[in-house]
Amino acid sequence: MGKNLQFKVSSALKNIVGSDLINDDLIAIFELVKNSYDAHASKVDIEFKYIYSDNPKIIIKDNGKGMNYDDLINKWLFLAYSAKKEGTEEDSFNYRDKINVKRAYAGAKGIGRFSCDRLGHELYLETIKNEPNPKVETLLTDWDKFEGDLKDEFVNINVIHETIENSNYNVNKGTVLEISELKGEWDRKKFQQLKSALAKLINPNTQNAEDIFSVNLIIEDELINDNKEKDKNKKVNGKIENLIFETLDLKTTKIVSKVSDFNKKQIETSLFEGGKLVYKITEENTLENLHNLEFVIYFLNQSAKATFTRRMGMPLIDYGHIFLYKNGLRIYPYGERGEDPLKMDNRKAQGYRRYLGTRETLGYISIENLNEDLRETSSRGDGLIKTKAYVNLVEWFYTTLRRLEKYGIDIIDWGKDLSNDDFIQLDDNAKQSALRELVNNLTKSKNIISFETSPEIFKILDSKQEKSAKTTLSNISKSLESDTFNKTEVLKNIAEVEHKIDNLKNIKEEAEEEAIIKHIENEQLEVNLENEIKKGAFQGALIGTDKERIIGLQHQIYHSSSRINRNVKLLLKHIGIENIDDKTRKYIKTISLEASKINSIANFVTKSNFNLKASEIETDIIDFITDYITEIYLIDDNVIDVNLSIEIIRKFSGEYILKFRPLEITTIFDNIISNSEKAEAENIKIEFSIKNKRLQIDIIDNGKGIASKNINKVFEMGYSTTNGSGIGLFQVHDIVTNNLNGKITILSEENKQTHIQIII
Repeated sequence: MGKNLQFKVSSALKNIVGSDLINDDLIAIFELVKNSYDAHASKVDIEFKYIYSDNPKIIIKDNGKGMNYDDLINKWLFLAYSAKKEGTEEDSFNYRDKINVKRAYAGAKGIGRFSCDRLGHELYLETIKNEPNPKVETLLTDWDKFEGDLKDEFVNINVIHETIENSNYNVNKGTVLEISELKGEWDRKKFQQLKSALAKLINPNTQNAEDIFSVNLIIEDELINDNKEKDKNKKVNGKIENLIFETLDLKTTKIVSKVSDFNKKQIETSLFEGGKLVYKITEENTLENLHNLEFVIYFLNQSAKATFTRRMGMPLIDYGHIFLYKNGLRIYPYGERGEDPLKMDNRKAQGYRRYLGTRETLGYISIENLNEDLRETSSRGDGLIKTKAYVNLVEWFYTTLRRLEKYGIDIIDWGKDLSNDDFIQLDDNAKQSALRELVNNLTKSKNIISFETSPEIFKILDSKQEKSAKTTLSNISKSLESDTFNKTEVLKNIAEVEHKIDNLKNIKEEAEEEAIIKHIENEQLEVNLENEIKKGAFQGALIGTDKERIIGLQHQIYHSSSRINRNVKLLLKHIGIENIDDKTRKYIKTISLEASKINSIANFVTKSNFNLKASEIETDIIDFITDYITEIYLIDDNVIDVNLSIEIIRKFSGEYILKFRPLEITTIFDNIISNSEKAEAENIKIEFSIKNKRLQIDIIDNGKGIASKNINKVFEMGYSTTNGSGIGLFQVHDIVTNNLNGKITILSEENKQTHIQIII
């Protein structure tokens, strides 16, 4: 019969579960604060003493239930043992005290105590249990003793224990950790990072009203600097203030989805607009591993972002996005700036105008009760273990997010107009029809138990349309329809639209200038910029860390200019082409041309190295066009989504150097590609060739084409074979013939193809 053997454990295990596993100072402090929370503390003081001296210390003091000698021996010193996980942590604990409201545990691995090793070489622990006639128990641990001979066994390394008469910290219950011989450097910037991180540690939105838990940061050496600091958010001393989303009063769109416990097996999802209920849906939970969860997601338009910045003293991008909490305490890295564990931005890159990313959302996922299938990795900072339950969690998060997006895109058309509130652009009929369709789609599910909508929703949507940019041109249309038509008033309104366009242009230029300044401040990025310029006529530097913000602004401008053009079409329809005098024609032409230029500016500035203020450049125009179309329409990181394939064919080798205005060239191709898409083309071919020493560009699509009887009208102002304004091809013709001294012709076979030929 074989002998029974046992594993031997090297003293090096200390590093594996300590400093090697918890490799961030902030996360180490998080772990220790979590232990205080699990010990039913109502208050934790984190004090940094003598921090700029040769003997700095970190003291973490709580008023939790504390430990006695048996707890130290059988729990604290028992590696990887977790009374929380075993369910014996609350034995003989009195819950009658309000401070001791029963909490679900944040941790249950039995290794959080080794965070002390991450922070310093030595630990002095003092603890007093909340029981009759308590004793003051202490432990002194020199972590370096575990780093001697690797053959030494873990259990043979001594930790010094002593029972003393009185607390050195004048406490009557709780635990004090005094960490000395610190391993990491601490300064004011790091303290500010710690304060910001601690503010997001607790999820106060899900805390019981009686469950008080506060964290105080005490850094005596920084008091003088705090007194000089006027911005309270940059002070490092004091009570940590937690964000409570509901108190921000964000007048925006929010969705809340609550997954019931395992027995009930239901999910209730409610969508709110400006604080008012839009709909509430209850459905069967078919995700067998998902229970006791809450998903809360806010969409933050520009107005809501401004509100957030004003009230929090920091922009949303600096705060974070979708946080994840388990039993009230945060799990890293969810919500952290620069981190995207839910892959929201990867998805957004596939459809910029259809999807929400980390920069437009704020919210949290809350996991309640033990929920063992949703547990944190041992290496803190790596999020949750990728179990089946985690896959279900991500699946339902995206189901919830898609419902928010569906409402935003189909109902309120968020963020794509010029209104102060960044909201509504659909007319009454379209809104009602879209909302009905949304309700129908949601209720088609076989899992629906109940569904309700708010009768107030149309009032909410209507009220948000009052400030939209559409209103100005709409007012023009109403004036023209009235019996008291006043041309002076119409021209005045048109001037207002021009003013809005100028404002947009200024905003864009300011954003571009700010981004470029930040860009060149970084020497490495400046070198990259110079290298990228050499790559091609258009291929340019992405605008550093502000790329997504610039692209977001670009899309708003793109859609706004498109709406201006559509409303110019309405204006022409109401006035009638035959009734327009030369002066009015001039105004309309200018508005439309400038709107198209702004559209091209938005596309161009996002990726280009060219100075947009320069009137002309001289370079290879074929390279310029090829690079522009590739960067804007074709690459994975494209700016404009199109539902067609674009093929570029160069039928000769060599360059074609030409002096031209970049905005005019981009305007030509933006209009032509847009028309091909409207004509339901699946592909478009662009061929470059040389004929009689001039450049010939043939653009051929397989769209629905143009009837032969109308082919001679396509370059006329106001004429369109699609749903466009009838101004795009008029502009293209004007630029080619008058500005480039070229020639443009168009051939088309109905329901087969359209062929545009440009010679310059």
